[in-house]
Amino acid sequence: MTAHETVDYVDADDRPVTRGPRGGAAARGLYYRVAATVCTDSAGRLLVYRRPPWAAVYPDHHDILIGGCPRAGEAYADAAARELHEELGVLATPRLVLHQPRPSPAGRCWLAVHVAEIQAPPSVDAREIAEHFFAPPADLLDHPPTPLVPEGRRVLAQLLARGIPLAPPDTRHLPPPTTRPT
Repeated sequence: MTAHETVDYVDADDRPVTRGPRGGAAARGLYYRVAATVCTDSAGRLLVYRRPPWAAVYPDHHDILIGGCPRAGEAYADAAARELHEELGVLATPRLVLHQPRPSPAGRCWLAVHVAEIQAPPSVDAREIAEHFFAPPADLLDHPPTPLVPEGRRVLAQLLARGIPLAPPDTRHLPPPTTRPT
């Protein structure tokens, strides 16, 4: 996404208030939206990637959250799927597992975290991803690559602590997404 794209600015309850350029919500005292996905492979390992050195936020940091801002009027799930296609070259149907307000380097946001299994090796966009690999979730908490984006580590710990499944879902037995931090 580029800075000239229009995004929704939302209130503390994630209700749209107005629209504007990416990066402008904080100046108006509002939140912006982020759709992110934790990707797994068929073995339940997580995709870890390193941001390029020219990234505006957390350059050269590792992360597990693939995503970005939904465009104005775009649903979180649609934005998550679009970002997976743009950054990894994969088609997937992300499943929402967390939805909560969070601080960020660009101001307050509503973060919608999804999980998706990716079948094929990703064909990454080198402008967005410098390198990538798969790792078991517990290894990422016990021995994380450094530096690691703090929010990615926090989300992973939260998912594991709540027992939210990271493997392909059996949708008949899924807990509802979390909407507020505990």
